[in-house]
Amino acid sequence: VDLAKDEEELKTIEGRLKKINPQAPILRCNYSKIHPKEILNVGAFDLKRVLEFEPEFLDDPDAEHQHDSRVQSTSVKVSEEVNIAMLENWIERLITQDGANLYRYKGVMAVKGMDQKFVFQGVGMLFTGNFEGKWKPDEKRDSRFVFIGKDLDIEFLKAGFRACVVTGNKLRFEVGTKVEANTGKWIEGTIMKQWDDGNAYLIKLDDGSGLECWAPIDTNHYVRPRTIA
Repeated sequence: VDLAKDEEELKTIEGRLKKINPQAPILRCNYSKIHPKEILNVGAFDLKRVLEFEPEFLDDPDAEHQHDSRVQSTSVKVSEEVNIAMLENWIERLITQDGANLYRYKGVMAVKGMDQKFVFQGVGMLFTGNFEGKWKPDEKRDSRFVFIGKDLDIEFLKAGFRACVVTGNKLRFEVGTKVEANTGKWIEGTIMKQWDDGNAYLIKLDDGSGLECWAPIDTNHYVRPRTIA
């Protein structure tokens, strides 16, 4: 508030901010000094609140940004669930390589092995994603995203997203199978669960430690058949 002339100007500014986002708290501070607990880990993103003041949050954005022919938008909806590790890896690569051209992206995902919805949104290289609320028993577990940006490769985006979808194929290893897990080094272990907390496998290490680890994706990079000596 150190840059404001008086209380009247502060109230005018705060009124404008409330029009942009009526749910956002406004914290007054001097010279940008504020306690970290006021702004970190506050659970500020909530899908229900977003839809209250932005009902079109997940709508097809074809009508937006038509003033620039280079600005494009695309949305994809699939009825399958996604692998959360593959989704996060894909988004990380996407914003690292093309973040400058991404104006906005958002989505709600049905994650394999999770009862909660994964909701994400971002602008450029700024990304946030959280698990928000459980799917209702009679609710269809669809996954969908929206991307808006400049000079986007639409087919590349769609193909990248679909690559994160969990297909109907069975996982390679059944519960009880003896395998080797990559924990930084290969350690022998036993498959304890499939699709545990969003991960393809929960593996108990057979090194006497009693520890368990996850294999987030069913590939030889994370878990492989046990080598026969």
